Amino acid sequence: MPTLTKRQKQIYDFTKSYIEKRGFSPTLEEIKKHFRLSSLSTVHQHIGALADKGFLTKDDNLARSIGLSESTTKLVRIPLLGTIAAGQPIEAIEDKETIAVPQSKLPRSGEFYALRVVGNSMIDEGINDGDIVLVKQQATADNGQKVVALIDNHEATLKKFYKERGHVRLQPANKNMEPLVFRNGRDVSIQGIVLDVIRDEGTMTLKLPEYKNVDRNKSLNPYYKKQQFTLYHGNALDILSKIPENSVDLVFADPPYNLSNGGFTVHAGRMVSVNKGDWDKSKGFKDDYDFHYKWLEACRRVLKPHGTLWVSGTYHSIYQCGHALQALGYHILNDVAWFKPNASPNLSCRYFTASHETLIWARKEKKAKHTFNYGLMKSGRWPEDNLKKPGLQMRSVWSMGTPKPVEKKFGKHPTQKPEDLLKRIVLASTNKGDVVIDPFTGSSTTGIVAHRYSRKFIGIDMEPKYLDLSIKRFEDLNSNLPLNLNKE
Repeated sequence: MPTLTKRQKQIYDFTKSYIEKRGFSPTLEEIKKHFRLSSLSTVHQHIGALADKGFLTKDDNLARSIGLSESTTKLVRIPLLGTIAAGQPIEAIEDKETIAVPQSKLPRSGEFYALRVVGNSMIDEGINDGDIVLVKQQATADNGQKVVALIDNHEATLKKFYKERGHVRLQPANKNMEPLVFRNGRDVSIQGIVLDVIRDEGTMTLKLPEYKNVDRNKSLNPYYKKQQFTLYHGNALDILSKIPENSVDLVFADPPYNLSNGGFTVHAGRMVSVNKGDWDKSKGFKDDYDFHYKWLEACRRVLKPHGTLWVSGTYHSIYQCGHALQALGYHILNDVAWFKPNASPNLSCRYFTASHETLIWARKEKKAKHTFNYGLMKSGRWPEDNLKKPGLQMRSVWSMGTPKPVEKKFGKHPTQKPEDLLKRIVLASTNKGDVVIDPFTGSSTTGIVAHRYSRKFIGIDMEPKYLDLSIKRFEDLNSNLPLNLNKE
């Protein structure tokens, strides 16, 4: 449905309210008087435009000839933030006005704004000087999408986006204009993708194949949900694709390490197989890397712009994860060495004993301000870590044992993490009420800690037996919570 100008929206709202209160429409003279317009011809013009756009009906044979269209949809206001260059970049400005848009024109989730176009570099896409573009705010784009791009953090431009080897190309849709190419050292950030083009006296609806209005909540049925603790059974990529974008504050991921190779290790003094299941077997370097790239890409979509991600791994997987994080545009904040004083010995006596895992902490957007509870990390009580000195800054080597027996009383997961480790991660990088997601939740140590400290939790796993173990742990926690729950 077409979009209304500011004055058309005012006249429509007045007419709608008048009809709903009195049961009949205002006359053109009453509309002219209410808005202090100079002539009836101006009222005729606006009513005609509203009728042409499908918001009102009009019968020229009646004094009170205006009616409400049955097809009218609810209007919502979105901010008109200023101008955008479809030509050379101009300085970004924000003139806070609003325009009315039919709610049916917008996707179900996300944030939206509008910009008035200055210039003619996009005329081959039907975007002309003076048009208004409707934009969905997001920080990523696919090649070929029309984007609002911010250059050097202060110049805004409207172009088609292409990310190519070693550079970003912003391509005009005008054969007489050259593309803008940005190589190393020149900052370009995506501010949103174009959904539609709005004209002052009408709307030209563009068919944009690169944007699909998908109901991401369709068929998203929890395996278990109680309070703010939710579990989903299924493939992490499938579930993540149905979760609204920009909705998660923290991701903690302990993905498959791909080290189930038929070997043995020692546990409780006995030799045991290192095989954990088919899900942990390597499929070769390329397929393993593609897997990590895809789940990290899916997590980036659901993270809020200031959100962060922690990923844990050994040398079997962590370097692939680190490379994929950087390829996807994450900003690495820290790598942390988790030293395990009680690690299992090396049986072959041909290598050093593997007594640590590496955690990478990364932020979704390079220039965003992420959460880091510095004071708590520096001055809080951390008795489980004999390397942490009271009152000194938290360092990037953490000494913590493997999970305690009480954490495995309902059963165990082969890669279960200790609650002490997740406590530090959750408290360091989230606040109460934040949303935490674990795409490989296992026995849900992440969720247990998140719930204990008043965070909302979403866990995903392909194995029902581990989801059932998660439920037992959660219900046991809930039944034994002390009165001073959630004190950090």
